[in-house]
Amino acid sequence: MACRGIKDERARMATILTVPLMNCMAKIPLYVLLIGMFFAAYKAPTMFFIATITLIIALGVAKALNITVLKGKESAPFVMELPPYHIPTISGVLRRCLERTWLFVRKVITIIIAVATIVYALISMPGISKERKAYYEKRANQAIEKFYREIGKDNPYAKRLAGEGLMEFTRYWDSYKVAMMRAKGKEAKRAIDEKFRAKNIEFYKIVKKGKYKLEGKKIKDKDAKKVYKAYKKLARVRKKLRRDIKDETVISSFLGRVGRAIEPFTRFAGFNWRINIALISSFAAKENSVATLGSIYQSSPGEEAQLGERMKRKETGWTPLHALAIMLFMAMYPPCIPTLIMVRLETGSTKWMLFATIYPIILGLTIAILVFMGGNLLGLSGIQAMVAFYVLAIICTAIMGFIKREPKIT
Repeated sequence: MACRGIKDERARMATILTVPLMNCMAKIPLYVLLIGMFFAAYKAPTMFFIATITLIIALGVAKALNITVLKGKESAPFVMELPPYHIPTISGVLRRCLERTWLFVRKVITIIIAVATIVYALISMPGISKERKAYYEKRANQAIEKFYREIGKDNPYAKRLAGEGLMEFTRYWDSYKVAMMRAKGKEAKRAIDEKFRAKNIEFYKIVKKGKYKLEGKKIKDKDAKKVYKAYKKLARVRKKLRRDIKDETVISSFLGRVGRAIEPFTRFAGFNWRINIALISSFAAKENSVATLGSIYQSSPGEEAQLGERMKRKETGWTPLHALAIMLFMAMYPPCIPTLIMVRLETGSTKWMLFATIYPIILGLTIAILVFMGGNLLGLSGIQAMVAFYVLAIICTAIMGFIKREPKIT
């Protein structure tokens, strides 16, 4: 909308078409996530790089548009009239802040929540087949039977853990582990022990590995320790089964199929199908990228690991070059749908709106491939590839500045 004051039609169109390349606050969460994972020692330089690289690239792109697709547009001398300047008032500033805050909140409530809900449904449906469900149930039952065999029928805790007792103990176990992870200090942990001891003394003996105090005396319960060891094995098996079910559900989902379908092309940029899903979901609103990654890289029950830690555990082969390629693609990625609609309104053409949507995607994928494959080929680290690309972008933009355009003055 700010481009309406530009009288030069060619410059106005070039500005409208390069505005989608500018960074916005909605992309920051993904940058922060990846920088924290792979560039923790270079947070400030990396954020400076990602904040300024779009400005450098936009200058070169604007010149390229002027001498190619916009060369037929009319050009006019640059004339700009400055409006009268008024000293800001406190009420005006506060009113403006409230307006912008409400616009953001409204966007979160409508677009982001709606898209997040749709994405969650698309990565959960249609789910795994009945045959696969039966397969996983069989494996779970086998693990439970093995657990009972290991503790033995004569174990005094076997009767308490039979049937629904095992599920009750599982909930007790998960709650205790989460509570102890969140506790800070010996006093807090002692209070948690007292709470869970009062809740169920038999379960408490098991989670304490059979070592506890009774009337001031230290007790070593071998039967409880035996159950503890057997349940640890069962818990690992069940955790793996839940992870396998979740992975298979995501892979076979509607969005998972799309992400895997384009993986043969995006793998040259270092994107796997999980990243493809996150990028696809963020097309409507960039804030959805991190929310989608959170849905894909879900934590296991009772786990308190942050998203970055869960991603690192899953993507063991990732390097800083992967993160750099993803950030550069996101930097070029077209903005949210409302912005593209404004491009349509200001240009008066659906063709230009589609062009403003497609060319940044192609540009971003090209840059991501160049950085990822070039960095791997040259054996560059993430920070080295970042510096090299920054210098290359400045050189290319400077060269574009020397290319003269043919004005079409009317």
